[in-house]
Amino acid sequence: MSLRKIAYLTPLYFDEQSCLGGGERYPLNLATGIVEASGGSCIVELISYGEQSDRRVLRPGVTLRVLAIANRPGDRTNVASWELPAAIADADLVHIHSPFTRSSELGILAAKQQHKPLCMTDHGGTASTIGLNLGSLELADRIIAYSDFGASLYWTKTPIAIVKGGVDASAFSPAPLPTVRDRVLYVGRLLPHKGIDQLIRALPLGLRLTVCGRPTHKDYAWLISNLAIEQGKDVEFVTDADDAAIRELYHRSWVTVLPSVYQDCFGGNHVAPELMGLTLLESMAAGTPAICSRVGAMPEFIREGETGFVYDRLDQLTESLLRLAHDPGLVERMGRRGRAVVLEEYDLRVAGRNMFAIYQEMVAKHREAAA
Repeated sequence: MSLRKIAYLTPLYFDEQSCLGGGERYPLNLATGIVEASGGSCIVELISYGEQSDRRVLRPGVTLRVLAIANRPGDRTNVASWELPAAIADADLVHIHSPFTRSSELGILAAKQQHKPLCMTDHGGTASTIGLNLGSLELADRIIAYSDFGASLYWTKTPIAIVKGGVDASAFSPAPLPTVRDRVLYVGRLLPHKGIDQLIRALPLGLRLTVCGRPTHKDYAWLISNLAIEQGKDVEFVTDADDAAIRELYHRSWVTVLPSVYQDCFGGNHVAPELMGLTLLESMAAGTPAICSRVGAMPEFIREGETGFVYDRLDQLTESLLRLAHDPGLVERMGRRGRAVVLEEYDLRVAGRNMFAIYQEMVAKHREAAA
């Protein structure tokens, strides 16, 4: 019997009505790669939560099913729905995204009760530790990480597989015509652990920075806005860009920077601030170099001096920004190489093939054990 349907359980989904973050975009990208890897013989349904039940097609072979919530907790990832058991009943395999939430803990129980092959992927954040404390990771047949760093964080006997990447290189592609590059770019939510304040401090006077992302944390958004004014830095904030606008920003930038930190400006500590750094891969796919701090998994995805730079100190970041701003040839060379690396290693089609092979192995073992 072939692998026909996979259920992705995710507390939030990539949409204005839910959340527009990398942790929500990733399952959608991976699902697209899975469908392509199967030649269309396997479909993926993203199952999430909302005020009302809904079901719609997102991409060929990829559907979204929204389950009506039965509760309204303070943290919206801790929701529950009576519709969940029926929603996964016809799936051949269940993949839990963001397992350390109440909704995912219930999903784990439902999948095990129905004897489904089960795998899990953490996207960062812990809204509930009940399942973790009770050994929920041991209930999975496989843990899927998308970086070596992410894999190193698990303490479990469950086998761990690493499938890197998952960026849509067809959606984020280089500009068809030569474009004037005139800025430094940050893309992502405006959250303290993203370290945007550090980027503003390191920004050389005379260079423009565009900060593109939603002000998820109001106090932090206020802080970085005022910091830019106090330091006399040329910083533009874009809070409502869609994919087309973000793609254009990549094309118009010398470099995209992800300056995430382990300790934020409010004193908060973050063990896993970046498990991959999807915007770095989007930037490279679009033909723009990338710079990141030496934090979390991000350095795994940047080839130093080839597709971008990794920095330890802010003066190194400043130096790299100046170098790229004044060397268009270097920008173009790094951009071309970055695009090539993404296509070879990190495109959703590559990740989809690798992931689909793991799914097939899991289902085969499960059916063999049940025979």
